[in-house]
Amino acid sequence: MSRITFGGLASGLDTNALIDQLVQLERAPIIRKEKRIEELGKVRDAWRDINMRLMHLRESLQGLLKKDNFRSMQAKSTDDSFVSAKAGSEAAPATYEVQVSEVATHHTVAMQSDLQTMLDKGVGEALGLSGTFTLKNLTADGGEDVEIVVKATDSLMAVKKKINDADAGVTASVFAGHLMLKSDMSGTANEIVLSHKADSGDDVLDILGIYNTDESTFHNETVAVQDARFSVNGINFVRSSNAVDDLVDHVTFNINGETTAPVFVQVGADIERAVEAMTAFVEQYNSVNDFVREKLERPDSETKGSTRGLLQGDTTLMKIERSLRTMINSPVSNSRYQDEEGNWQQKKFHSLSSLGVMTVDKEGYLQLNENMLATALQEDPESVFSVMQYELKDENGFGTGQFSGVAMELDNYLKRLLVTDQDSQGRPLRPIAAQREAATQQRIEDLYRRIEVREVRLLRYEERLVRQFTAMERYISTMQSQSQELDNMIGQLAGFGGNQKK
Repeated sequence: MSRITFGGLASGLDTNALIDQLVQLERAPIIRKEKRIEELGKVRDAWRDINMRLMHLRESLQGLLKKDNFRSMQAKSTDDSFVSAKAGSEAAPATYEVQVSEVATHHTVAMQSDLQTMLDKGVGEALGLSGTFTLKNLTADGGEDVEIVVKATDSLMAVKKKINDADAGVTASVFAGHLMLKSDMSGTANEIVLSHKADSGDDVLDILGIYNTDESTFHNETVAVQDARFSVNGINFVRSSNAVDDLVDHVTFNINGETTAPVFVQVGADIERAVEAMTAFVEQYNSVNDFVREKLERPDSETKGSTRGLLQGDTTLMKIERSLRTMINSPVSNSRYQDEEGNWQQKKFHSLSSLGVMTVDKEGYLQLNENMLATALQEDPESVFSVMQYELKDENGFGTGQFSGVAMELDNYLKRLLVTDQDSQGRPLRPIAAQREAATQQRIEDLYRRIEVREVRLLRYEERLVRQFTAMERYISTMQSQSQELDNMIGQLAGFGGNQKK
């Protein structure tokens, strides 16, 4: 409170200082509340941080719930420049020895010389030729041969357009004054076939130096047509395309060049995606575990300077820590099976630890053994993913549409902690982590309201003290004035009595 008073003028006491001291004594509860607000603010921020870390943990779980990350197969070649390959998720692990003697080509022909040299014309000028030629239809669905009608007003560019508009499986282009034709598909089955239509007028193909009608030959065959010829594991094959997908189920071989030595293609599990997903999960789990343990830390009486964790003793956080650790270390519910003799056996891959995700110490930190995970993936990727997620079966062995597994159970638990849900009556249920943050914020707001009320009371208390001390000063001043008057009167009476005696 800002006040201007002149205390102690009558009493000689520093009443302003006395009022300040009394007010400060009454302010002690406010100071305690302000300190508590500061502490609760740290608690609220800690829960906010926990909430964020749990969200990131749930995000990291999504990589473990993608089947492709565990069932993905890859095909590696010892030399991609000659033979490369791609494997689908259903491909079987195997190694193939491939040798290539010929690569399939796209038949390509061109004018013998440029148009300017041959006809002294530019590509955009009218050719002055009138005639019709036939082009074999090379499209995938086949069809009748197409006729290209050339008019006297057509330029070389116009002829190119008419060929392309015919959609006959041949692409025409003009390059450096040359008209070029290229089959859209490779192999001898897609050889370009041209012919002049008799009695149609000019032999356009021959005049342009593309095709010799009399000899049935091309003037300039820039790329001869051929099939791909190769062997796989010693068996010879011929294909019109360099992309071969009909030899091995779910594997496509790409013929890129002729070989002088065998190229080996190995089909196996693509472990990199699974390792990357598992590594991301382990790192995020350790981040959560580290932060939670710090907040729950108990002071060590034997260690100097040991401090108490901000949330030490918080039962909600302790329950979250225990639940996460239990789920991480527990085997999946379908970890056992009955053998042919009816005895129960444990599956080889039944928990995260069986896949190389180990708890390294009593603090619960995880460590990934990449070699162990890679071995498991190469051996049985389906069973590895089953540890992450699998569909629950009914008593008849049919799928129920419900899923379990380590990653699935963790995801469901984190969902309850993080995502707003509804109760049986449709009312929103705030997630647990958010509840703790909101509850702490509510306590902070309640304390602020109490402080506000207390400050008003304190202001009134201070005003009352000022009035009381001011009144006291007035009383003292009045008494002092009356005392002075009394002393004067006594003095006068004493002098009066002496004069009469004389």
